[in-house]
Amino acid sequence: MKRLCVISSLTAAACFAANPLTTDFYSADAAALVHNDSLFIFAGHDEQGPQGNNNKAFIMNDWHVLVTDDMENYHDYGAVLSVKTFKWANASAFAGHCEYRNGKFYWYVAVHHGTIKENGSEGFAIGVAVADHPSGPWVDAIGQALITDNTPNDVKLNIDPAIFYDGDDIWMYWGSWNAGRRVKLKENMIELAGTPEDIKIKDFFEAPWMHKYRGNYYFSYASGYPSTTNYSMAPSINGPWTQMGVLNDKLDNSETNHQAIFKYLGHWYFMYHGANSPGGWTYRRSVNIDYLYYDRDAVIQKIKRTTTGVDKVNNALVENGGYRMTVSHSNLTLGDENGIVVQRPLVEDSTEARANNQLWVLKQSEKRRHYTLQNFGTGRYYCPPTELLDTVKTSMNACEIRIENASVNKGYYLYGDYDSDFVGDVLNISKDSGMPVITWVRAGTDNQKFKLEKAVLPDTATVMSSSSEIAPESSSSGTTAIRADELRDRANLRLPQRAGYRDLKGRHYSKQIPYRVLF
Repeated sequence: MKRLCVISSLTAAACFAANPLTTDFYSADAAALVHNDSLFIFAGHDEQGPQGNNNKAFIMNDWHVLVTDDMENYHDYGAVLSVKTFKWANASAFAGHCEYRNGKFYWYVAVHHGTIKENGSEGFAIGVAVADHPSGPWVDAIGQALITDNTPNDVKLNIDPAIFYDGDDIWMYWGSWNAGRRVKLKENMIELAGTPEDIKIKDFFEAPWMHKYRGNYYFSYASGYPSTTNYSMAPSINGPWTQMGVLNDKLDNSETNHQAIFKYLGHWYFMYHGANSPGGWTYRRSVNIDYLYYDRDAVIQKIKRTTTGVDKVNNALVENGGYRMTVSHSNLTLGDENGIVVQRPLVEDSTEARANNQLWVLKQSEKRRHYTLQNFGTGRYYCPPTELLDTVKTSMNACEIRIENASVNKGYYLYGDYDSDFVGDVLNISKDSGMPVITWVRAGTDNQKFKLEKAVLPDTATVMSSSSEIAPESSSSGTTAIRADELRDRANLRLPQRAGYRDLKGRHYSKQIPYRVLF
């Protein structure tokens, strides 16, 4: 079984099954933030004792932050934020959401207010903490609550804040007990820019989360109690909303369902909590991550929960140079044949003309994670269409594609349209020689994953020079000889590790992160 390591500041690395992410502590209500190629997870901390008749409530006093750059190894910064950070609060470190803005990180969390309790409510309020880095130190950004029972048009249970950027607009969503609200925030992130509005989602219970994909707005949330995760779609942030039904089924031994949906290094992920750690139950939950997929119509597919979690990825940029591209499921090699990219058995005899047609020259673009792929034999570029079920053609005109690591073991995604999740695909998982590559929706199947295997290019090649691009031999004027070692130049891609630091408890652990944290 695949293992996952969570490295804490006080203990040596310990490995566990991929879901849940950690059993070092009980975690819940997690939110995700992608920043500078690192994924940060902001999680609540369940402290309830073993299941028993007297345990009827959540005990939560602080929040943890975890970070990863490969979706397998996570570093726990520890309990970097607590209820005590907010002098006006007195209990209950409930769900929160962190976003980056204006060079700072803003963490919106729900806590019990020490004095403001109106209309028979429990007195929940939403506070804002600010820091220069997710590891802290975190301080109260405004010295008082942003939302309380005194806020006009608030709800009885002001919990579960979630931030969503829609162009220049900054929205905050929150709510529970079948009542949800949204409000615009000012650019400074710590003031309301209007009066809270009803979200107008009929089956909403709590845990709002908003995201956008292919021009559609997606509002996901907990529905009912015990809860499922449901979602609605709309062409505008203002609706009209179409209820799409259950996204994540009820959880075993956990009454709550709380999600985060995010894209990281080419994958869409669904993060949720369950009671799947040893001793877990409703008040002792743990964070899990599984894949999220859309269909051709941008409808989200129902989440398939797993114990193995997601594949490890490598977020380093692909180096410039010569490659063969092998389809993961068939082990056949991609070549350029009459302007179409097809899979064939490897041509091992380098003297055959077809051998060069299975060699590709990869070059990084100025735009991060974008590349050109030029066939060494034909000089034509891998240029996928943006229409579904259309074959991937090659062109004499250079075009850029996005390449992301699908899996350390199984290869890469070649994106024709990154924003729409359109990738190269071998139709019907065919292993037949001569099958062309098409464009289809990212579905995670092995016929959509391509291994990029470094290849030694011929010692010299006569190619056409057009700017800095490599082209095939031609009888046209302006030809020039380019040495193979020039084609195989590698960029220095290693990034320095983050400098040492101390957390809020004064613990120093800069040398205990065994992988690159990019920020």
